[in-house]
Amino acid sequence: MRNYKLQFFFILMNVFVWTRSYAQDQRHKEETIKMDINYKPGVSTSLIYLNFKILDTANNHIFKLHPEIRYIAVSFIQDRPEVIWVRDNPDSRSYYDMSFKGDSLDILNKYGTIHFRAPEISLHQLIRNQKFNFPTHWEIGETIYKDSIVYSLGYSTGEQTEVVANGMAARLHGQYKDLAKQIADELQKKNISNLPDSIIVLQGIIEKGNDRSIEELKLIVGKQSAFSDTALQVIGNDQNKWHAATYFSGVTGASIIKFYIELRADGTVTILPSKYMDAKNL
Repeated sequence: MRNYKLQFFFILMNVFVWTRSYAQDQRHKEETIKMDINYKPGVSTSLIYLNFKILDTANNHIFKLHPEIRYIAVSFIQDRPEVIWVRDNPDSRSYYDMSFKGDSLDILNKYGTIHFRAPEISLHQLIRNQKFNFPTHWEIGETIYKDSIVYSLGYSTGEQTEVVANGMAARLHGQYKDLAKQIADELQKKNISNLPDSIIVLQGIIEKGNDRSIEELKLIVGKQSAFSDTALQVIGNDQNKWHAATYFSGVTGASIIKFYIELRADGTVTILPSKYMDAKNL
């Protein structure tokens, strides 16, 4: 990304020069150029939006190894990637919640390190004459292609939401701690020790509807072992039922669900499931 800072600098300078010139020409009319914003709690209003493209090949190796990928889209919270979408299928895209350990391990296992960073921005000149008495926030995103990155920067009213998803993941009818104890008890019965992996990630599908069993359950991160085989057996038991993932509109839909499972040195097991919906056909 050798030209990143230079290209971004020119973009910001163009915005700054225009803003400074406009502010100087209109200084005597300062009161008349203020934005007339009717802020409503819970309603976000866009104040500024920028969209620009820079040349970048830092992730070209990913596209060469995975030609099925059309783009990788990233949403940031400040400078931290919050959600990643990978368009790896003509009909759908894969969803990764980077606050969920299962997704962060899965995407690293599939593609290795993805090079991205939120632009370091300071556009206070654009709004320095505004004295807002309500919350505002930046929304930062980037779409990575094999030879370029497209950035989108938005400044809006309201608090920034930390939910960038279509809905909530499928819900187990029961407690995950009970399934974790079953796995631990089975391993203890088998007197299993020196396992190759103490952390694994499983993935399955919950179809639309109530009281659904998990389908197509498989190991996606970690090596096959007595630990992974036991976890697959316990979680894949047909007696376990889930309520399908639910869009924020209230409609249920078929969805992928993942499980981050950790076996500790004392023999206890922890299961963390997906929190948000990863729709099968999006």
